[in-house]
Amino acid sequence: MPGYDHVWNSVKKPVALALTGALTTAMIAGGAVYASAHKTITLDVDGNVETFTTFAGSVDSLLEDKGVALDSGDVVAPASTASLSEGDTVTVRYQREVTLDNEGEEITIKTTALDANELLTTYALRGDDVTLVASRSDERLDVGLRLDQDGPVAIVVDGENIVTDGGHGLVSDILAAQGIEVGEEDRVSIQHLPEGTTSVVADDEEGKELEESALDVAREGVVADGVVSIVVQRVETTTKTKKTDIDFKTVTKKDSTRFEDLPKVVQSAGKKGERVRKYEIVTVDGVVESKEKIYDEVEKKAKKRVVVVGTKERPAPTPAPKATSSSSSGSSSPGSSSSGSSSSGSSDSSSSGSSTVSGDVWSKLAQCESGGNPSIVSSNGLYHGLYQFSVSTWKSVGGSGLPSQASAAEQTKRAKMLQARSGWGQWPHCSSKLGLR
Repeated sequence: MPGYDHVWNSVKKPVALALTGALTTAMIAGGAVYASAHKTITLDVDGNVETFTTFAGSVDSLLEDKGVALDSGDVVAPASTASLSEGDTVTVRYQREVTLDNEGEEITIKTTALDANELLTTYALRGDDVTLVASRSDERLDVGLRLDQDGPVAIVVDGENIVTDGGHGLVSDILAAQGIEVGEEDRVSIQHLPEGTTSVVADDEEGKELEESALDVAREGVVADGVVSIVVQRVETTTKTKKTDIDFKTVTKKDSTRFEDLPKVVQSAGKKGERVRKYEIVTVDGVVESKEKIYDEVEKKAKKRVVVVGTKERPAPTPAPKATSSSSSGSSSPGSSSSGSSSSGSSDSSSSGSSTVSGDVWSKLAQCESGGNPSIVSSNGLYHGLYQFSVSTWKSVGGSGLPSQASAAEQTKRAKMLQARSGWGQWPHCSSKLGLR
């Protein structure tokens, strides 16, 4: 049927052309969609940078594809809901807790800073003088941040400055690599310091200059010209003991039974006491940082020195009887000498024998010299007994041992011998007081 074929062919040709055009249009449109979905993106996750191609259309999709999870406080730029275009860079910063020392006070803050260098620079530009404090966990030291993403890290310890190539590990690992040991009391911090700094003790001229330099940088608003430094400070705590004497007091005790003219007697010797103080001293790199008194006690009390003085008034002495001479001529034979006169009337009180002195006089003399106490010893230890003999004089008249250890009768016997030999001048005060010379 030629007529039918003609009609069919005439109809089929336009339809085929239409189908071909539609397919071509669809292929062109699909290529454009594919091209716009496939893009090159740079992802920076806490300094770990990666560039790749992706079909992700938004930041959320990209992070999900790469397995990057965000917690509260973490930051991402652009925002997680933003769409992505060819050549975009997505930056993620995780939030961490770090400990700062701000003028001696430790504070904990949250930060998304990439490393210690960034954090310290930020604070320096604000005019705040802070340091990062390394925390200890299972003998490991860390600050929760890299020390410097790009530059070197210095170690300031024991007066030296050691520069290392990078600061990406734990603080304890960096120190261990240099063979540096850290004691339990030692302090470890991260600071921004001028190149070559070997000490951060702030009471010397160098420390003062460092502080002024940091303030100048903050005022000018420029990046601090310094190196991120691990600072190890050697801390030593010692206890110092100081002992001081406590002087004793001297008190006078009155004795109403003792004559007031007798020498003072030491009843008990004084003894010094002792006070003990202890101080805890903390030194940092050999410089005293603090000194605290931790103990203050009197460990030995002082003992008083007691001196006894008499208050009893001595009675007035009774005059000694005067010697009388026998002058009866009838009792003497002619031509004979008067023996009575020569033995009594011409007797000298300074040389007369003991037989011419009554016992009552010796009792009074003993009362005057010693209060009648045969065992008494003078305060200086030189004179003993009833008549206050010195040991040498006592021995010169035949005494043995100490006079104060002899009986009263023995002492009186020796005193009479001394008087017969040397007179009453051996007892100048009392013999005069009693009218014996």
